[in-house]
Amino acid sequence: MRGLAIGAALLFAALAQVTVAPLFPIEGAVFDFMLVTLLTITVWAGPRAAMVSLPFAAIFLGFAGDRSPGLLIIAYLPLVPLAFVVAEANFPLNRFLQSIVVGVGAGMWARLALSAGAFIGGADVTLSALLFLVLVPGLFLDILLMTFAYMPFRLAGMTARPMTLQRSTF
Repeated sequence: MRGLAIGAALLFAALAQVTVAPLFPIEGAVFDFMLVTLLTITVWAGPRAAMVSLPFAAIFLGFAGDRSPGLLIIAYLPLVPLAFVVAEANFPLNRFLQSIVVGVGAGMWARLALSAGAFIGGADVTLSALLFLVLVPGLFLDILLMTFAYMPFRLAGMTARPMTLQRSTF
């Protein structure tokens, strides 16, 4: 049942990324619903569910939009390792602030990877435009969206899952 809910959330995020996000741009940046969905899965369902969800997210978003699923995997790949590093670093941050740090780092990487893909595809990119029209507004949008995605789970009294993989047997 949990897998079905995660699959539906990924499909919904891919459709929202393609249909809703372009309607509300700030400068050159749009909401990254898929990043926030993958971060939510990482925090609340655990790293194993996030690792399984990543290829499906890339396929859903790649087929719904005009990007290569391989590029999307490269864009979203650092999310789980970065979440593990931040969780294990023992920074004096609560889980929400850890999620924001992970989301900001993964969002920067994703936007840089997708911008590099556009640059390789032939788009004209200047460093100042990339920084001030895509990265900075994108980080603001990601933080805003992550806050609204985190709130319902905390209000429901759920606790975040640990970032370590548990040993299991077949």
